[in-house]
Amino acid sequence: MDKNQKNLLIELMNHETLSGKDLASRIQMSTRSVRTIIKNINENIIGARIESGSFGYQLHIEDSELFLSYLQGNQDDTSRFLYLFNRFIDNQNYLKIDDLCDELYLSRTQLKQELKKLRQYFVEHGIMIETKAHYGMRLDGNEINIRKAIGHLQDYPIDKSIFEQIKKILISSIANYDFVVTDDNLENISHYLYIAYIRTSKHHFVSIDEAWMKEIKEEKEWLLASSMMILMSHILNMEYQEGEVAYLTMHLCGKNSQQTSQLYIDQEIYNVVNEFLKVIEKSSGILLSTDLNLQVSLSLHMIPLLKRIQYQMYMDNPLLLDIKKRLIVAYELAVKGCELINKHYHCQLPDDEIAYFALHINLSLEQKKNHIYKKNILLVCSSGVGSARLLEYFFKEHFRDYIDILDVCSLLELENHNMEPYDCIFTTVPLSRQISIPIFMIHSLMGYEDTLKISHQLKQLNQIPIMQYFPKQLFFADQQFSSKEEAIHQIIKQCHQYYQLPDSFESLVLEREQLATTEFNDFVAFPHSHRPVTSQTFVSVTILKKPLLWKNHHIRIILLSSIENKMIKELDHFYQAISTFLSQQTLQWELIQNPTYEQLQEIMKKVQKQ
Repeated sequence: MDKNQKNLLIELMNHETLSGKDLASRIQMSTRSVRTIIKNINENIIGARIESGSFGYQLHIEDSELFLSYLQGNQDDTSRFLYLFNRFIDNQNYLKIDDLCDELYLSRTQLKQELKKLRQYFVEHGIMIETKAHYGMRLDGNEINIRKAIGHLQDYPIDKSIFEQIKKILISSIANYDFVVTDDNLENISHYLYIAYIRTSKHHFVSIDEAWMKEIKEEKEWLLASSMMILMSHILNMEYQEGEVAYLTMHLCGKNSQQTSQLYIDQEIYNVVNEFLKVIEKSSGILLSTDLNLQVSLSLHMIPLLKRIQYQMYMDNPLLLDIKKRLIVAYELAVKGCELINKHYHCQLPDDEIAYFALHINLSLEQKKNHIYKKNILLVCSSGVGSARLLEYFFKEHFRDYIDILDVCSLLELENHNMEPYDCIFTTVPLSRQISIPIFMIHSLMGYEDTLKISHQLKQLNQIPIMQYFPKQLFFADQQFSSKEEAIHQIIKQCHQYYQLPDSFESLVLEREQLATTEFNDFVAFPHSHRPVTSQTFVSVTILKKPLLWKNHHIRIILLSSIENKMIKELDHFYQAISTFLSQQTLQWELIQNPTYEQLQEIMKKVQKQ
């Protein structure tokens, strides 16, 4: 049975007789579709039959045992959940467990398991199932939260013909007003209007406080919302109520893209965005505040977001799961930055909204990937002043993008030269002095091949050796722990032997876990301190003998990390490498199959080439 067949059967099981028109209204289908559905059911049903009489349709059960077997064979978790969900949101009276058991052909134990899932879903949307002795159960929640709960149900049935009519009304209405929406927001508002249509048709209306109503009426979107509701009342016989207009206005306020075309950005928004980026820099070492495009895009994003915060009408993000899985570093940075927004505006942004910030941040990070960090270079030449100057000119002409400081000295001058400012040395003669920075031999007279060789060497310098952050003494294989907390405690205990960690380090790691889980899939978790507190950046790699339940996933690899509490540009490469590893399960599986430090080195070589 498909969803429509199940819904129709449920209605006939709950009513002795229903006309075709009543059935069509209840399952949100046309009367013609109802006839087709009944025909399909009768072709497959066992132990019963839907019969048509002068007063409508009736379900005639011929063999209750066969019919029960048929129903149980066609039930699944989703259909049971949806049935119970609809029973609670549509019923203002008390529902009894025994009645629900009879309706679903479930035992009390089975029903209680289903109700547990339903309670959890309702709680996530600010709704409670109230239980009263001798009466039963009913919902305790406001209409706004109920509609949000409906909107987040992926399997909620939709009458496509009604939905398309609503979408046409929306498109024609916004064309007459100074209102611009993205394709995603067009779908979002259409779904909201469809839910409003369904709920009002069952006499469930939104009520708005008078003081709030007065404020909402001042919004320019009020006129658009009102005109849309008038059209829906004419075309779909939807009852016009000011509370519904107000609630639609709240939806529209945070989705008008026209708002973001304004050239003037409020000083407060500008300040908040700057603080947002500073929080990220302090917590991660990644410098983003110099990216003017990012500042502008975040500021424009904030304009409609403030309306959504004001009315607590947050946007769904269809890319949320992909962003969490693929844009790991960007999402982690967005979580950090959004803590400031939550504090400043006294709100709690949901993951969907945080993920929108991650998209903006990721664009900036991608542009930084190809950024060339300029080097301080020392040229050592023994051929005389003329050839030294010629060599200096050659470097400035061909490699200016790689050079910050370029100094020239002779072999004799090198003995007393301070090496601290330099990243590397290019020399025309062998050097006897022991120097800790990279040294490259070159010819006094340069040709095309020399240019390619030096260019390659400078590019290699731009790549930081990632394994410096993965010390061998903090690589642990074949480990076993009974809980996430034990794993974190024991790994930190090992780290204490090689690094100076503050006494609060473990509590800061657990604090970050409470903010949002650091598991990324069925293989890996990335616990880390809530803020930078160590003088060095390091990652401890632990491979488990058996999978460990972290929160929702059983993981096999634990990457416990700490970021140093000072700003260094090389950390960009660290985050890029970590992000690549966390997003590619094939690399993780290679390490699980061969849990050695040498294998980790090979994997990180692959990562740096990507």
